[in-house]
Amino acid sequence: MSPASVIVPTVAGGPRVRRLLESLRDRPAGVEVLVVDNDSADPEVGDLGDRFEGVRVIRLDHNAGYSRAVNVAAREAAGDALVLLNDDCVCDPGYVEAIVAALDPAAGVTMAAGVMREARDPSRIDTAGMQLDRTLLVFDYLNGEPLALLDDGVDDPIGPSGAAAAFDREAYLAAGGFDERLFAYWEDVDLVLRMRLDGQRCVLAPNARGTHAHSATLGSGSVRKNYLMGFGRGYVLRKWGVLRSPRRLVQVLAVDGAVCLGQMAVDRSVAGIGARARGFRATRRAAPFPAAALTGQARADGTLRTLGRRARRRARLRARRPESAADRASGRR
Repeated sequence: MSPASVIVPTVAGGPRVRRLLESLRDRPAGVEVLVVDNDSADPEVGDLGDRFEGVRVIRLDHNAGYSRAVNVAAREAAGDALVLLNDDCVCDPGYVEAIVAALDPAAGVTMAAGVMREARDPSRIDTAGMQLDRTLLVFDYLNGEPLALLDDGVDDPIGPSGAAAAFDREAYLAAGGFDERLFAYWEDVDLVLRMRLDGQRCVLAPNARGTHAHSATLGSGSVRKNYLMGFGRGYVLRKWGVLRSPRRLVQVLAVDGAVCLGQMAVDRSVAGIGARARGFRATRRAAPFPAAALTGQARADGTLRTLGRRARRRARLRARRPESAADRASGRR
């Protein structure tokens, strides 16, 4: 077995996946990179294995979704650890080694979260894993906080974000991998809950750092992203029995109502409303509420603070500099 396999699903291809692969050239010897071509429109994706040593391309004949793409690669991977990266990330030197070193399966640490900076403001954290509130609403751990905060030491997140994660491969496969009914988004939340209920833990790998161009594929506030996020939210609400508690039901109505109203006002989109209903109906079974999985995580924000942080992130993303002619010519997004 090799020490690790890096998995990079892509539906866009283009320069950004090449920038990521360039940033991974310093990875330890024997670490393979599996690029899953999710039916991208880039005819050159298939040549990446010739241009980058240790890279193998797995082609899918249609866009099967993020969850399916990662699961296919995980089963084919040769590494003891799986390092998941979005194709809109660029890693600092030593990233793979640092995030894999954080895993300790013998001690129950089968998940590790990397740290991604915001592309627009590299002094701020985009994600350092995930945090969940009592309704299982997810938000990026430490999003918007200064990167310097890590120098003082912080608590571990409940689990890693799929954009920058490492899993022990055996534990990932034993848990069943990502739920493929979740096409994209929320699949990491669902898997983390299952693994934590099995007694497994996540740690932060503070020295595994990079930069993430948040929502580069679908675009923040796009109809498609709002739909997929809404579908996943509805799916998780039912699958994990969130609405069985009257108190949690009231919280969900308040928080999700505010989120949907914000999407209507800012994005001019109601896609997230119907998507929640579709996701709720798509769940095959309801599990008991995973209260035990939420213990021991870094303290989640309250409802008002969570909504405020979401609003500030959207404002920062909307304030990105206009795309230049050079960016358009190179295919940057």
